Amino acid sequence: MPLLAEPVPQDTPRFSELLGTNLVHSTLIETLTEDLKFDHMMPVQAATIRELLPPNRTDCLVQAKTGTGKTVAFLLPALQTMLSGNRGPETRLSLLVISPTRELAQQIGNEAKRMLQRLPRYRTCVAIGGTNKDREEKQILQGCDILIATPGRLLDHMSNEGVLDSFQHLDTLVLDEADRLLDMGFLPALKDIIKRLPDRSETGRQGMLFSATVAAHVDKVAGLVLSPGYKFISTIPAGEANIHQRVPQFLITVPTFSSVAAAMVGSIREEMDTVGSEGFKAIVFAPTAALGNFYGAILSELPGLPPVSVLHSRISQNKRTKVTNNYRDAKTGILVATDVVARGMDFPGVTTVFQVGIPSEKESYIHRIGRTARASAEGRGIFIISEDEAWFPKWTLKEISFLPHDADLSSAEAVASVAEKMDIQERAKIYQGWLGYYKNHLKGLKWDNVTLVAQANLYARDGLMTPETPSIAKSTVGKMGLRGTKGLVVVPDPPKPKHNRG
Repeated sequence: MPLLAEPVPQDTPRFSELLGTNLVHSTLIETLTEDLKFDHMMPVQAATIRELLPPNRTDCLVQAKTGTGKTVAFLLPALQTMLSGNRGPETRLSLLVISPTRELAQQIGNEAKRMLQRLPRYRTCVAIGGTNKDREEKQILQGCDILIATPGRLLDHMSNEGVLDSFQHLDTLVLDEADRLLDMGFLPALKDIIKRLPDRSETGRQGMLFSATVAAHVDKVAGLVLSPGYKFISTIPAGEANIHQRVPQFLITVPTFSSVAAAMVGSIREEMDTVGSEGFKAIVFAPTAALGNFYGAILSELPGLPPVSVLHSRISQNKRTKVTNNYRDAKTGILVATDVVARGMDFPGVTTVFQVGIPSEKESYIHRIGRTARASAEGRGIFIISEDEAWFPKWTLKEISFLPHDADLSSAEAVASVAEKMDIQERAKIYQGWLGYYKNHLKGLKWDNVTLVAQANLYARDGLMTPETPSIAKSTVGKMGLRGTKGLVVVPDPPKPKHNRG
């Protein structure tokens, strides 16, 4: 049975208590309380608000669990700084938020617009890859007060002198999900961005870092963004694991990789019965984009399931935005996704998180679980693995008390039938992605390259129902570090397209 939801915090101050204190503009408070229906502050908001607000405007590194109101915690003081400054038209850009993913950037942008709905003269812009860069540039140059951006696209825009000039009077710099930014390899880009911004000692710029974990590399970036006397605030009690402890987590182990998809279907059906079909809203995390497409195809074909959508980095940005918005608003549905939505994304009402196959690392598992049981709601986690992957929960997640659960493989024939109908090239992509993903886990699996290929070929035959082992281009085999491995079907690279110089 799901555990009872924790009550909304009642021992924290109310936002309405800020009225009449001159700390926060009354219009912002009215928007929060009357339009957005916020009552009591979440703990992270209560713990940071007076440090971050003018007149203190302290630089802070804030550690808080995912799904605890971090966005409002940094937007409210940053917007207050913007409103309280004497800003002329030439000093438009007041707040810059750097986000690790496009979806999270859009979510923060939407939250900023909601908080400024009674102050329409202030403009929020979002700059992310996969969208029209020229249109974004035009919006920034026409006057933008708040810019939320991903690092790569922000650097692209900073090559334009006009855009660079708009940062001259920047009041606040926020790095959201700082640990994820670093895990994704953005440190060089962040250094480059900060180098191009005016010196904080001259502008009095405030820095904020929000992070779910604080490892050594987060401390490293804190020195870049925050002033030397910055304050560290954590709303996670000492010794408490950085995960919703009240979320029951079930472990389903199947004999082979080929049985994983059937176990996924059986578990989803069982959860629907437990939660109730009308309120069932799930995210299914897949290790690769190709496996995400595969699981999405299976779930879309089978009867009796809610609407299914798929989200990963290979989908166009327009479609990603549409899928994200539709799923966020849906009362029921299944979203099959990769780690592109594992961090920071807020999808209300997610009842269950399924992780199908081992994640890339421990942090991924923890942040995926954080998509459920948000804002004091209930939630459950289901981890589905093959016996070969059993080392991951045993050693990598040893502090989590998993509840063993039997696999329901009654959908095996139906799953095989869907796989057989799939385009053979699609199945070849799934096979190739599977090989590449598990190549990164050879140490834990205690496999060598030959065993890896043998297992992949079994998976192709029994899980993807391929009539013969899929082929892989010679250059791809080389990039994977599998050149000369027994069992691979290697074919020459396709000819490169000829360019007509005329």
